[in-house]
Amino acid sequence: MRRAALACLVCLAACPHPSGPENTWEIVEKGLPGALMSVWGSAIDDVWVVGADAGDGPAIKHWDGIAWTELDAGSPGHLWWVSGLDDGVWMSGDGGRILRYVRKDMSFKTWTAPSPERLYGVFPLADTDVWSCGSNEQNTAGVIWHYDGVAWAAPADLTPELMAGFACFKVWGSGPDDLWFVGYGGVVLRYKGGTWSRIELPSDRPLFTVHGDGGEVYAVGGAVSGYIVELGDEVRDVTPKGEVPQFAGIYAGDFDTVAVGLEGAVWQRRDDGAWTAIEAAPTTPLEYHAVYVDPDGGIWAVGGRIYTGNLSDGLLTHYGAPLPQ
Repeated sequence: MRRAALACLVCLAACPHPSGPENTWEIVEKGLPGALMSVWGSAIDDVWVVGADAGDGPAIKHWDGIAWTELDAGSPGHLWWVSGLDDGVWMSGDGGRILRYVRKDMSFKTWTAPSPERLYGVFPLADTDVWSCGSNEQNTAGVIWHYDGVAWAAPADLTPELMAGFACFKVWGSGPDDLWFVGYGGVVLRYKGGTWSRIELPSDRPLFTVHGDGGEVYAVGGAVSGYIVELGDEVRDVTPKGEVPQFAGIYAGDFDTVAVGLEGAVWQRRDDGAWTAIEAAPTTPLEYHAVYVDPDGGIWAVGGRIYTGNLSDGLLTHYGAPLPQ
């Protein structure tokens, strides 16, 4: 489904769901030297964005409800994901690098995983219970690491048979005893009640991101065309019929469940379970890589030239009350 063409990439008054008339779509930033890879937040005045290293270190941006602040990670390399918990904001990226920004003293702590694979995902459950995952450059073999508050290590019960042919991209869970890992290989891994299981998918198309809310868990991906699965005791392919773009990011929250992907695709899951394009979202040839829905229903989508370029042309799009200039 194609979105209505816009005359230019400017603020666009539109509502993807019932809301106040003041809400609009706006391109907050575009044409940045490095692509923006991930966005996470805890509130409308606490939003974090990370991205590619265009030569001066990776992009790390924080929105406090009034202005953006750019932070210096203190070391080079692309950052692919950000996720936070309480006082810590966790980031992962190239070379097995994992960062934790500590809010109270505004400092970074940096680790290097036991092997140098690119880490596409990081997910904190507690300061002593953090997961990260990634793969080699060919996406033929993956890694999963766990941090216990002392060191990063592979889980002792994660066997080679479970990881065979699986390149891991993202991890999400409802709690420490129920985690999902998605990626390449036509399978997902689940850690539930202290036991690992390898679950075959209806298709061998890759899944790039997983997220959930309560008992509902979704993963998105695809290869040119989109792929959406609902994860649970049974795995269901819920991809809409017809023309569906490849997706890269998803966020499931109390207010809305939104997926984003190639050519500026922004889709949402309706209350009846159907997935539809948000036609009012600004048109762009660039790719969105991640999305966050804040507690007020605001949508934050980030991307750039990721699949079709060299991690350039960073893009940040927002839906909601216009951000202060």
